[in-house]
Amino acid sequence: MVDALLRSLNVGRACAIFDGGLGKFDIAAICHEVRCVNTQVGETLCITLSDVEHRVAGEDLHSLGTVAIIKSQAEDVVLVLKVWATRDTPPFSKHAEKRHVGEVRIPLRHLSDLCNCMLYFTWVNLESAGLNDSVAHLGYGNPFAANSSESFLQGIMSNPRQLFQPKACISLCRADELAETDRLLWTKDLPRQDRIKRWGPLLRSQQQHAVMCTAQNLEAAAQQNGTGDLPQRLMHLRAQADEQAQEIELLQEQLQSASRVTTAPTSAEALDVLLNGGDQWRQKPSMTLLEERTSRQLEEARGLAMQTEAALARRGRDAEAHKELETQQSLSTQLRGELQSYEVELSKLGEEANNKIEAANIRIRALRRERDEASRSLAERREGNQKLQLLLEELEDEKSQLAQQKETLMRMVEDLHACCNEAGLPAADRASIDSISGFKLPS
Repeated sequence: MVDALLRSLNVGRACAIFDGGLGKFDIAAICHEVRCVNTQVGETLCITLSDVEHRVAGEDLHSLGTVAIIKSQAEDVVLVLKVWATRDTPPFSKHAEKRHVGEVRIPLRHLSDLCNCMLYFTWVNLESAGLNDSVAHLGYGNPFAANSSESFLQGIMSNPRQLFQPKACISLCRADELAETDRLLWTKDLPRQDRIKRWGPLLRSQQQHAVMCTAQNLEAAAQQNGTGDLPQRLMHLRAQADEQAQEIELLQEQLQSASRVTTAPTSAEALDVLLNGGDQWRQKPSMTLLEERTSRQLEEARGLAMQTEAALARRGRDAEAHKELETQQSLSTQLRGELQSYEVELSKLGEEANNKIEAANIRIRALRRERDEASRSLAERREGNQKLQLLLEELEDEKSQLAQQKETLMRMVEDLHACCNEAGLPAADRASIDSISGFKLPS
């Protein structure tokens, strides 16, 4: 609904103050290099980045090697990276005169399935301007609708073999994953989690550049060697054809000079016609016969030369295919060795992780036992404290009772002493009373 509203207002999502979609993120792209495009003297190459539905307003021109950022893109969008040739100089103006030289469409969904929505120094072929729009206009729909992630990966891997196809080396990632704001470069001192996350795009870039180097070496070797003695044979046949052409011209000149001398058959020619049983003049002019014969010889020489060229091309293709097969086999062997080493390393890491997990489990069980013992000890101490508290309360009660009894006894002694004083008993008779527990009334 938000996209429909923005389209009706003729503004882009980047110009809006709200974003109604979830899972949107900014995309950063860099075009490092462009090859095999038709440029003129004084022209500079630049790029623009947009989505296929043009939901983001504005197409700023960016120089090669600079970061282009497109805002608020969903995971299912198809990006369009266009390459332009302009006579303007950086910084480019939006209204600068420019010429479209190629474009590439990048489906983010397939890119997310393949390599975590990342490309790192990856070569992609440039299509002709407006080619995909023409296909969609003819009723074939979205060219990426029926393609799978595997076909998109095959397209990336087959690009380096096409050396003379217009292509661009690009890098692409989320904008929040840029190490710096003006460049995209991965170094070996990255954290382990980032290295694991970016291993797939880096390995794919290395494989692509290895295939491209192999194709360039094969092309250079084919141009230098010429695949054996076939070029020498071809040159020899061409020399023979040139000699025959010169002989034909010489014979034509001789026949033309002879035709000027005589135009009728001689007596010897008439006798030859009679011996062959001819009643009419059936012999063609000698010049015509020679021309036909030399023409046939020339055609045969040309046919032989064409066959030799075809054989040369076929043998060259076979040799190139054989070298490519050997290269791919060696690369496959190398990759298998790397895979085995990675599997061994992975098994070692798994074993170390299992040992660490087992040690952690043992430590956890020991801590749990200590916790249970501490809990039991705490419960026992709490129970002992409760018993001591009860005993203390009982002793306090007993103390209070003894104090009451003491007060009662004191009152009884005071009463008894008062009675003794009233009765006039002598003090000597009360000595036994005063000696009780050291008790002695004040005098």
